[in-house]
Order: sequence, then C-alpha cells, then structure tokens
Amino acid sequence: MQEGVRALGYQAQYEAKKCTPEQAVSLIQNDDAVLVAGEPGALLEALYKARTRFDGLRLYSVFGFTGRMGADFHTGSEAGHILVQSLVVGRNEWGAWQGGAIDQGMVNLSDAEAYLENVCQPTVLLIHCPPMDDDGYFYPGVNPGCGAAALTRGAKVVIQVNAHLPIIHTDCPRIHIGSVAALCESAEPIPFIGPWDSEPTELDKSIAGFVAEIIPHGATIQSGLGMLPDLTCRYLENHKDLGIHTDCFSDAHLHLIGKGAVNNSKKEVLHGLSVGGYFNVSQENYHAIQNNPAVMMKSLSWVCEPATVRQISNMMTINTGICMDFRAQICAASPGMHFSGGVGSHLDFARGAKRSAGGKSFILMRSTFLDEEGNLQSSIRPALPEGSLVNIPRSDVMYVVTEYGAADFRDLSVKGRVEAMIALAHPDFREQLTDVAKMHGFANA
Repeated sequence: MQEGVRALGYQAQYEAKKCTPEQAVSLIQNDDAVLVAGEPGALLEALYKARTRFDGLRLYSVFGFTGRMGADFHTGSEAGHILVQSLVVGRNEWGAWQGGAIDQGMVNLSDAEAYLENVCQPTVLLIHCPPMDDDGYFYPGVNPGCGAAALTRGAKVVIQVNAHLPIIHTDCPRIHIGSVAALCESAEPIPFIGPWDSEPTELDKSIAGFVAEIIPHGATIQSGLGMLPDLTCRYLENHKDLGIHTDCFSDAHLHLIGKGAVNNSKKEVLHGLSVGGYFNVSQENYHAIQNNPAVMMKSLSWVCEPATVRQISNMMTINTGICMDFRAQICAASPGMHFSGGVGSHLDFARGAKRSAGGKSFILMRSTFLDEEGNLQSSIRPALPEGSLVNIPRSDVMYVVTEYGAADFRDLSVKGRVEAMIALAHPDFREQLTDVAKMHGFANA
C-alpha cells in the first residue's frame, strides 16, 4: 500500500495521508517515545482524549506546553497514562509538577538536540509545519532543529499542517511527503509567549538604558525571553551595524531590523544573516520572517554552543535574573523550592560571550521582588533561598544591571563583588546587607 502511495503525485499523497487528529494519533503505540516539536495543539488534544489507551507513554518536549496538555492531563485517575519530560517546565505545568507527573531533562540548550536523539530516542515525531511546498516538502516549524533529532533516528512522522505558520529560511532538514505517516490540518493560532504581564516601569527603562549605553555599535545581540531583554533591544534602535545571533528570535529583533539598526555587517559567523534557534513572534509579524533569506533559523544546539558564540566578536548577551547572592551566583528561574523554568541557555551564552573578543554578558534584574506572601525582598541577598537553581555560577558572571546601575563582576574579588552588588541593591536594604557582609567576612569591618 505504501509503495502505491509513493507513486502518486505529491498532492495526491498529501490527500491520501490526510486524516483527523484522532486518526493520526492512533498510529502511536504504548511503547513509543514521542517527541513534540512546535506544539501541534490539535494533535496534542487528540492525544489527551486518547490518554486512557496508554499506560506510561513517554512524551518529550523542549519548551513544554501552553495548552491543555500542560495543565489538565495529570489529575486524578488519569495520572500515569502519559509521562511527560520537558527541558522547560512552565507556569502551565506547575500543577502537574506538584503532582509528580512531569519530569525535567537537565541540560543546557547547547546539548538539547543530542539529548533528545541519544537519551530520549524518539520513535514518533509530532510536529507543527506550514503547508507543503511545490516539491512535496514541509519546512519545520518554530523550532526546526529539535524535530531533526527524531528524523535522524527514522522516527514515524505525524504532521499538523497550519496555514498560519510562516515558511522559514533554514538548513535544518525538511520533511518530504513520502516520509510522512499521517497529517492533519488545523488553523489554530501559534503559541506565543507575550505580550508581557505589565508595562515597563521607569525602573525597567533605567535598566534597559544602562545596558544600551554599554553596548557598542557593530555588536551582535542575543536576548532571551522577558520584558527586560525585549525593552533593552528596543533601546538599541539608534545603534548602527548590529548583528543578531540568538536562541529566541522575537518581535524585539524584528523591531531592530525594521529600524535599520541591524545589517549583520560586522558579524563573522554567517555574515549578513540574522540567526536564531527558534522563533517567538506575534502573528502580525509573521510576514517579516516568511521566506526571508536574511533571517536564518539554525539548529538550537549550534546557535547556543559556546564554541560558536565565542567566534563572534563584540557578542552581547542579554538575559534576566531573579536574585544573586554574595558569591555572585545568579538564579534566573525557580527561587527556593517553587519549581519552574529550565536550565536554558544562560550559561551557554555567558561562557561564549566571555570568550568573545570584546564580548559582554548582561544579567538584568530589578533590585527587589515580591515573595509569595507579598513581602518586598531584595534581589541581592547574602545567600540564595534554599532550593534555588543556579543558572550562572560565580566564575561566569560578567555584568549585572539593576535600576541603580551596572557593574562588571568579571575581575572583582569576593569583597569587591559584594561592595559592587550592594551599590546595585535597593537603598532600603543596603545597610542590612552591609552588616551581614561584615558579620560573615564578605566585607571589611
């Protein structure tokens, strides 16, 4: 039967393999390892509906789930049918995490695709793609490299075709209709993280302004998810000859391109191209990446690899932190025992920028935050809250920026670092921090 399907024209093969999402996921067996790429919502909803057919089906993701799969399918008698492991655990999965039904892979994004291929060993790929081209190929969706981890293992391919998805410029493998086991169509909106929960405050604008003043013309920019990195990018709109080499390609980068600040003329790696590992772009900006040869999506692991990043001179990496301690350890996710986020790419880019000629890494944080009880806490602390993740160790920290200034910690001693970070703290906490530092020998009495 399969030979007969191959003999048909591309569109005929497409029609022969088109089915409902429920029919598509019926191809999945209990002993399969399923990799999800690009969050194909219709397929995931069908998998949720069919959950009682499984007993411990393994489901893998890089960035977790924003829809029903993340929040609802681990409750009560349904627990155990589908076991999820993701490199990022988001807010939508908090309840499932508390219930013990979601696990997390602990790898940097520079190791993501090798981890998926060699550890997770997927046998089925559920992937979100734009419509088939005239040559019978589907371009990978929002995160092209991660799907390749399944393709190289010969995984069974099930596609959700979405006309809203842009066709991106990439050298990651395309998928030919002849290699597709089943496909369904859905025009649902593409998952998008943003817009941010609140408008930037004057304090946030101060943080972005401090960073923009340090970044030179001709620099290459990486910026992570979050309001502060996005705001900082927008503060660079009057810079000249910027480049983009980033894991998350976002609206903020398109803003810079639209303002003429980006031409990638100084970037040594993929000169002339803006480079990303995945995109998080609002739907109204899809036209800006649709078949755009000046925007290149590469393997996420290659983009984040410090050995790649270090080859780019004046590499500037812009990411957020939540808190730091007297040893200059940075927690950028999951302060205390409250679990969310992932290992991410903070360390990858910090190490790459550190070794880049003229490179700098920036951690942006407000000087205070509200704890779960609503109490104001200093982001700069003698010690991180018990159970906190350390995203950047003390030996890899460079610039830390709050609304009270920016400090380069790279060459400072322990006592020099504590002095610098207290100057970045909120004035209401500086005296207390100084007293504790003196008490424990982090500052001279």
